[in-house]
Amino acid sequence: MSAQFQAIAHHFSKASDSYLGAARLQQQVGYAALKLLPESRSGELLDLGCGPAWLHPELITRCHSLLAVDISAGMLTKARQQGLATRYLQADAAALPLSANCVDRVFSNLMLQWCSQPEQVSRELARVSRPGASLVITTLLDGTLCEFKQAFQQLDDQPHINDFLSASLLLEKMRSASPEIDWQLHTQTYPLTYPDVLALARELKSLGANYVVGKPSRGLTGKLYWQRLNAAYPVHTPDEQLVASYEVGFLIGSKRT
Repeated sequence: MSAQFQAIAHHFSKASDSYLGAARLQQQVGYAALKLLPESRSGELLDLGCGPAWLHPELITRCHSLLAVDISAGMLTKARQQGLATRYLQADAAALPLSANCVDRVFSNLMLQWCSQPEQVSRELARVSRPGASLVITTLLDGTLCEFKQAFQQLDDQPHINDFLSASLLLEKMRSASPEIDWQLHTQTYPLTYPDVLALARELKSLGANYVVGKPSRGLTGKLYWQRLNAAYPVHTPDEQLVASYEVGFLIGSKRT
């Protein structure tokens, strides 16, 4: 596991207790993605990036056995408390400790954006999926938190928001890496509102989603800085709420028989 992935795993483990209370976007997207997953009580379903397993009561109705995988030990501890999956594995999505052709369906909700090489994840999914397998994966795309990023750019030139792939580039990477899977992609924008930038930052931290590649380790704690950042924020509702946009990609795949 790379140093970057260890850092990501650490952030999510720290957030395992606060995650569910902050997971507004994850729940909206997860339930939308669930509608795209074929309803069948047969076969094994892989929940890749299971988090605290809040969707497992729904997922177990769509398989015979459920395999829960996450990079975060803390999240897996939470998931095990539900006890609904057949197996729990701590693993990197790009290097799954699974045999070939062993799963019938794959579900992954807002995990892929944390993988520096989504094409390797695509190869792994092609390897472990049986012919005819269905895959539903959601991920964040370019344009996510663009308002927050724009506000930060008014104050300094440090990286504060992760870069995300465009829909076209992501689809190209997935298709070229695993041509045996017929990948389709559609997108949707999810606008969420916050009373101020500090509330937005706190939600990201509660989710464990505050890790930024290349960001200095020092935190932003100065009151004046946050006031200036709030003033620089470009999009507000009529009642002065901040609007943060999340661009979500829904990848639907089917492995050829």
